[in-house]
Amino acid sequence: MSLPEGTVHALREMVGNRGVSALVAAAVEEHLRNRATASYLDEYEREHGAFSNSEKRTATDIWSSAERREAGWRAAG
Repeated sequence: MSLPEGTVHALREMVGNRGVSALVAAAVEEHLRNRATASYLDEYEREHGAFSNSEKRTATDIWSSAERREAGWRAAG
């Protein structure tokens, strides 16, 4: 795997030499989870119909709350 030199330099400045691999791994894992989730939701909607606006708002609220809690855990850790 390769990244543009400027990108690697910026990452090293942000997290240090040893942190680059961990940061890239975490980003790739998050990307793969997001794609898997999107695929699952697409499949669900094909089988059961589209989510209503109310369902989408509820899911957005739940997701936002979970992200806020996670951010709090990360800040405390």
